[in-house]
Parts: sequence; structure tokens; C-alpha cells
Amino acid sequence: MIFLLLNMICFGAFAQTKLNGSIIDEKGQPMPGVSVTLKGTQNGVSSDVNGKFSIGIPDGKGTLVFRFIGYAEQEVAINGQTQLQVQMKNTSKELEDVVVVGYGVQKRSSVTAAVSTIKGSDIATQPVANITSALGGRAAGILATQGSGEPGRDGSNIQIRGISTTGNTQPLVIVDGVPRNYAQLDPASIESFSILKDAAAVAPYGLGGANGVILITTKKGKSGKPTLSYSTYYGWQNPTVLTKFVNAYQYATLFNAADDNIGAPHAYSANDLALYQNHSDPNGHPDHDVLKELISKNTPMTSNNLQLSGGSENVRYYTGIGYLTQDGFWGPTNYKRYNVTANLEADATKTTKVNVSLNGRVEDSRNPGVSSGNIFYQAFRTPPNQPLTFTNGLPGSYISRSAYGNIYGSGYADSLGYTMLTQLSIEQQLPFIKGLSIKVAASYDYNPFNPKAPNDQTSAINSFGRSYLTPIVYYSYDPTTKAITQAGSDGPGNPTYTESFAQSQAFTYQGYLNYHRSFGKSDVTGLVVLEARNTKSSLFTAGRINYNVPIAELNDGSSNSTDINNSGYSLATKQLSAVYRGTYAYDNKYLFEASGRYDGNYYFAPGHRFGFFPSFAAGWRISEEPFIKNNYTWINNLKMRGSWGESGALAGAPFQYLSSFGLYGNSAVINGQGTQGLTENTQPNPNITWERAKKTDIGIEGTLWNGGLTFEADYFHELRSDMLFAPTVTLPAEYGIGLSQVNSGSMSNQGFELTLGTTHRFSKDLTVGISGNITYAKNKLLQVFETAATYDNPNRRITGRPLNTRFGFQSTGFFTPGDFDASGNLKPGIAIQPWGQVHPGDIQYKDVNGDGKIDNNDIVPIGKPYDPQTVYGLSPSITYKQFDFGILFQGAMGRDFYDQVYPFDNSASATIDNMDYWTPTNLNAANPRITTVPATNNIQTSSFWIRNGDYLRLKTFNLGYTIPTGVMQKLHMHSIRVYLSGQNLVTWSKIKNFDPEVSAQNGQYYPQVKVITVGANVTF
Repeated sequence: MIFLLLNMICFGAFAQTKLNGSIIDEKGQPMPGVSVTLKGTQNGVSSDVNGKFSIGIPDGKGTLVFRFIGYAEQEVAINGQTQLQVQMKNTSKELEDVVVVGYGVQKRSSVTAAVSTIKGSDIATQPVANITSALGGRAAGILATQGSGEPGRDGSNIQIRGISTTGNTQPLVIVDGVPRNYAQLDPASIESFSILKDAAAVAPYGLGGANGVILITTKKGKSGKPTLSYSTYYGWQNPTVLTKFVNAYQYATLFNAADDNIGAPHAYSANDLALYQNHSDPNGHPDHDVLKELISKNTPMTSNNLQLSGGSENVRYYTGIGYLTQDGFWGPTNYKRYNVTANLEADATKTTKVNVSLNGRVEDSRNPGVSSGNIFYQAFRTPPNQPLTFTNGLPGSYISRSAYGNIYGSGYADSLGYTMLTQLSIEQQLPFIKGLSIKVAASYDYNPFNPKAPNDQTSAINSFGRSYLTPIVYYSYDPTTKAITQAGSDGPGNPTYTESFAQSQAFTYQGYLNYHRSFGKSDVTGLVVLEARNTKSSLFTAGRINYNVPIAELNDGSSNSTDINNSGYSLATKQLSAVYRGTYAYDNKYLFEASGRYDGNYYFAPGHRFGFFPSFAAGWRISEEPFIKNNYTWINNLKMRGSWGESGALAGAPFQYLSSFGLYGNSAVINGQGTQGLTENTQPNPNITWERAKKTDIGIEGTLWNGGLTFEADYFHELRSDMLFAPTVTLPAEYGIGLSQVNSGSMSNQGFELTLGTTHRFSKDLTVGISGNITYAKNKLLQVFETAATYDNPNRRITGRPLNTRFGFQSTGFFTPGDFDASGNLKPGIAIQPWGQVHPGDIQYKDVNGDGKIDNNDIVPIGKPYDPQTVYGLSPSITYKQFDFGILFQGAMGRDFYDQVYPFDNSASATIDNMDYWTPTNLNAANPRITTVPATNNIQTSSFWIRNGDYLRLKTFNLGYTIPTGVMQKLHMHSIRVYLSGQNLVTWSKIKNFDPEVSAQNGQYYPQVKVITVGANVTF
């Protein structure tokens, strides 16, 4: 028996043949990292840094499969060989790769639509909690503006190819084939983004496609041995820009100067000024830097992710779990997210494929009882010489409000969000008709959108909220007794507690009929999809006030009926659609496509619910013509393409075809009981319909020198019609109700995009690449409801100008002493300004019509819209041996910011910029003369306060090092990469005291975040 066992062991050992080999590219350079797998097994290795590999082959037989991104997959029969050299062939990756398009995929070489792609790996290591904040600058056509850095509320506003409507401008986002909330997906679980921009790309989405479409595809398993990977990073957060305020001495000096200008006695004595300077009386004469003292430095942000993937030829799997935590700029603010992803794909038979996917997350958000907007309002308002806190740590106040107490003494507002996205699909090839297949897919999603904002796919999911608001106690200082005593409280008199619950559900059913067949030089595809989607959601809130015990539970509040409140409502939606697409390609040179959607939506009246949205596209691969192919071998791909089509957009609120009614109390007394009354609010519009967008696109794209240069350029034009506007007709009060919106507006949007890229491998150790993109888009209002007061005045006319063009008075500078007579009145010939007595140092406005007075007839365009006309990105990268380095510059041009940060406005503080004010010896000051309350004349909307909003930002930074393969083999691990990364590291802008993406004209907003992280990617 022992002899037999030894024989079996020896036989097994001798049956295992070791095959050694090397892998080179087309230039003969070694290729590291190539996947080498024995076909039909999980036996696989990767080539080392020198392109060499070694793999055990049972019986010395079988076929090896070689795979590497950007190169053609190769299969090599072993046939007993023990040495092997394989030369990989560059596929001009962008030609052979498939691109995810609406309801399917296409080879990039055959795509006739305008589609940009972003790899999921490009954002997976970036320290952002919200993936919308990682998209800007990475692809042409994407305009991303981040208005806040608050944890859980830090998403960017995404637009594609600018703004084409006065309504909702957000693109439709499809996650694995279904509309879903996407902002808090786990970045590590994302395979790719496809940005659909022209009519040919978005037509399959009908009523949802007018603003562009983003397709997100999550990761799936691949055949091969199990791969376990772990990613982690730890980051330090700080504001990109923190507004600088004056100190106590500067504030007092500035206020005294304001007193001088209004003829009032000084508010601060020489002794006060001395105490503010020497800091000898910190309670009576404090000197606080309010924002710096409230905002913590280097707050942590961490992420951990574990993934397992692999499978056989017939069954493939991917699963991942993730955990992210992000602290805010003050202690009570924290955001946590838990993600889980699973995808199982099985070839049940040779003709049947089954896919099951699950994507879930939990979001746990904790915040002070006072909102961040109100916190920053009070922080901006509190002067540096007021008691933020006293020396014993107790909170002070300013005008009966405590900036410190708003954060640490206001209670809490917590929320939990639960999301689960599920899908089952079965695809069946029909062997009796070659190339024909059917597929059915069903999705059930729990909380795929926020019921309070069903059309906002980035809005935070808040399934369960708890808000416990307490009196905000503050203290005061008695300079005589030196005592610090309680002075009062802000907020509720007694604690209040509220619980809220919200949930949404979506059911999506899809049936596909797919056809693909080649006939000689002709290639034909066809697609028909029937889709039904319905959603339902519900919300309710319950609360009590006047808690006498500090126990935050509904049962423990006041039982008085007047102290109890509740509310709630529910929603439901339905949509039915039919999608089609047909393509024809001849000789891989002449490409034609027709696609569209017949879409029906509950928004509109019966008989008006369905619309047809067609598109047509054509392409010509010039590089496949003999006169190019046989003479210019350095041209790998050169394609011209064009498209035209229509798409739609839902606008306004649903059910405007019906009269809307409201309930009110105490309308009548019946049987001694007060009853509710019903009142009609608006007149119905039975003909209301969707916005319609007619899109045209002409593009050219190419690849030269085997990827040495890639380019893509597009011109686009869109005409948006049937935009909703409220009529400007004046109705008599007797009419009793308002008028509903009507489809009467139109606007155009046009521009161009350009993407360039190059990668060059100088040696086996050094590869350098750079890519860049730029998008220019300018819109124009063609028809809007506009009153005669503006339309008949060419200077004030809105029609014919970009949306949100800023109008106001044209500043000509400051009044000077020479503009006034001895009595202080303006000299003859100088236009009168109607906002009170003006003085030297006040802002002077241009009398446009020359009538000797400044009024609304002198209003002119004074600035560009806030949204930029041009956005761009530039991303160089270097790989040297084990090191990799990459950065992304992102910028915007053609935008203006209106600065409304006035000193002492609403009894507020003053910024350091306000110190440069007009005086007889400072005639070229940045600000008008200083007053204790901003002079009405000086805060009129005017060109004086327009700031150039252009900026360039070092958006991302990555420096990594991969441990050598030899070391990994000794550790029995696949790879370890350690890295240093950053987000929003440096910003160049003419706006210095705020981030250029500031979301509030008065600067009172939660600032954007700059993050530096260290991390590691480990593959076992």
C-alpha cells in the first residue's frame, strides 16, 4: 500500500510540467503584469517586472491564455513545450474595447455617437465620499461644481455640455441599466462610467435624455483563480480656503472710521484699542478668530474596502464590502457609510446566462441641531471682539445668539439611510435563429431615491431621522465683578424632539430582443426593449415639544395635544417605454444607426402621455479606406461621425393637467364642530407636455502611431423647446386662482469639445502620458415670458442672452470731493442717485440713457452667469520602474461671482478685504467708504461687485510605489502598492478669500475640503 501511494505521488509530480516563458511587446520590450492562465482552470500567474513567468502544466498539455489591457488576447497551445516566448499585439485599445451605451455595448470602432468614458479605477483611490466630486475634469462634456464640503452633503452639481434649459439641468444617471441614486456608491465597486452626450447616445432614454445620460457599470467577476484585494486610506481634511476676518483691534479701528463717516462718536475708546492689542483682558476685551477657533484642523477621513472575485468558465463572482468615515470641521459632525456589493454570473447552459446582483449601503450622518448654514451665518456675523467663549470655556453670545453654542449646545440632527438595489436577469440565445437572443431583467430597489427630491439622483437618502433640539444657553461677563453668569438662551424654550421616516421603492421590468449577424462585409445589429417602471414612496414625521426631562423619545415629551404634531404623505409614479436601435456597418467602414424611444409618463393627461424620440447617426472610418490604410500605416483609426435626433425632459411638477387644491382649517362650523375647507389653487393646463430637445453633433476622432496620439473633437448644437414658464398675464383678484405653467419657452445651446492624449513608452522602465480635454458651451434664451419693461429696453432684454446673465448698474468708480459743491450736493450735470445722500467715496453709476438720474432704465448687463462657459482638465502621468505618478488639473473659465460680503452688514463682522476702503488718501481702494451700516447706494446690484470667477485647481494628486514582484513571490502575495494622494490641493483664482466654487454670494457656506491621504492597495 505504501509502495502504491509513493508511486502515485511520484506519478503526480512527474506529470506536472514546469513551463517557463517571457512576454514582449511589439517593440521587443518586456511586459510585466500580463495575466497567464491555463484555459479552463483557475491555474494562473502574472509576468514579472522582466516579462518572465513560470507556470505548472499538468501532463504538459493544454492552452495558455495571455491577457493585458490594451493588447489582443492570445491563446497558445502548449504541446509539450517547456520554453515559450509570446509577443503581445497592441489592439489600439480604444478600437477593440467595448463601450457601454444605452441598453447594451458596442465596439468603440463602430460607435457613431458622442460617448466619453471614465475608468472606475481612476476615482477609486481618490479621497472623496461622494463620487460626483471625482468626475470634473476627467472627460470632455462634464461640468461639475461643488458648492459645499459638508460630510454627507458634499456632492457636486453635474451638467453635461452646459445648460440648455431653465428647468432641471441634471443628467439622467443609470446604474447597471436602471435609474438610481448614485452619489454614495462605493467607488471601488465601479467598473466604468459612460457619458452619453449627443442625440444618438441619449435617444434610447426618451423623456430622461435631454440633459445627457451617465451610465455606471459596476464590477463583475472574471474567470480565474480567486483574487482577494484590500484597499485602505487615511486622510487629513482642511478647508480649501478659510475666509480671513479682521482681528479685534482692526475691527474696532474700522468701526471707529465708520463712525467718523456718519458723524457719530467713536464706539471704541483709546483704552479699548489698547486692550484689544495687548490681550490683557480676554473676557472683557476678547480677540477671537471665530472661524479658525470653530473649525478643527486635520479632521480625519478613512476608507477600507475588501473585494473577492474570480470564477470558472461557467460561473463568475464578485463581492465587496466597504466602510468610510468622514469627520466634519467640528466635533458633532460625522458621516459614516457601509457598502456591500455582490454580483454572480453563471452560464447555466451553453445558451443561457443568469446574472444576480445586489448593491446595498447604510449611511449614518450626525450633525448639530443647528444647520451648517445657520452656523456659518452666526460665525460670519460674530465680530472678533465679542465673546465666542470665555476663558473658562463657557459660550458667549452676540445679539442673543451663540456661534459656539450653535455647534456644541444645540442638540443633534441625526439620520440613517438604507439603500438596497437588486437585479435578476436571464439571457437566452435562440439557436434556431442565428444571432438572436432574448433577455429579461427585473429590478427591485429599496430607497433608490430620496422621496423628498425624487428627481434628484444625488440627494442624500434619509430613511430615519432623529432631531433633538435643546435651548442654546449662553453666558455674559460682568467687567465690574469679573463674574461669568448665564445670560439667556437661544432656540426652543424647552427641548423638542422629532422623528421622521421616508422610504421609496422602485420596480423595473425589462424585456430585450437582441440580434447580431454578419453577412459577408455587412454587419447588422438590432435591439428592441420593452420597459415598465413604477415607484412608490411614503413619508411621515412625528414630534413633540416642551420636554421636561432630557430623554429623546417620543413617549417622554409633553402629552398636551398642542405640543404634539405629525404629518405625512405618499407618492406613486409610472412609466411605460419601448426602445429600439438598429445598426448597419459595411466593410467596417460605413456605419449607420437609428435609435429611439416611445415613452409614456404619468406626469401628463391621458391622450398626452406618450411621445416619440428618434435619432439617426452615421460614421465613416476613413482609416479603413485603401488610400489611407495602404499609404499611411501610422493612422490606426480615423473616423468622422454625425448625429441628429430628439429627446425629452420632464419639467415642473406632475399632474398640472389637473386643478390643484389646498385644505385649510376652520372654514365652517357644522354641528358645533369646526370643519376643513377646500380651495382651488391653480387652473389646470390639460395640454402641458415635456420639454423637447433637438440635438445635432458632428465629430471626428482618431488614433495615430499605435496610440501615440489620440484625439476626439465635436461640435454640438441643441434647440430646447416647450420649456415651462408661468404666464405674466395680470389677473384681477376676482379671478380667484393662479394660472398653471405653459410650454412656451425655448433656448439654444452650442459649443465644442476637444480631447487629446498621448502615451509613450521610452523603455521597459519609463512610460509617460498626458491627456487633456476642454469643453465650451454657450446658451441663449430665444423665447421667454418677459415683461415690456425689460423686453422693450435693449439693455435689459433677457431674450437673446445667456441664461442667468447678471444685470445691474454700471459702476464708474467712486464719487470724488470735486463732484460736490460747498453744500455737499452733487454739482449740475452729475446724475442723481436715488438711494439717499451720497458722499465722496460712494459708488457712482453710469447714466446710460442720459436723463440725469439713475433708475431702472440705466440697468445693463454687468456680468457672466455663475456657471462657466468653458471647463477643462489636464492629467499628466509617469510610470518609472515601481513608481507611478499622476495628477489632474481642473479648471473653469467664463464665469463671474457676485461678491455680497459687506462690512457690518446686518451687524456682522468684517473680512480682511474690507480694510482696503476709500479715504481721501486712498482713492483707488477696493471698497467704498466705510459706514456702520452698508449705505443703500453702495449695495445696489452693480458691476462694482462683480468678480472674475475663473480658476485652475490641482484637483487630484497620486504618487505610488508597487513592491517588486520578487518580494511579493517570497511573501506569497500578488502585489502591494502604497501611495500618497490628495484632493483639491492648490487653487489658483482671483477670488482670494473664498473658494471660487463658493455657493453663497455672502460667503456663508460650508467650505470645500482639501484632503491629503496615505493608502495601500493589497492583492493576495
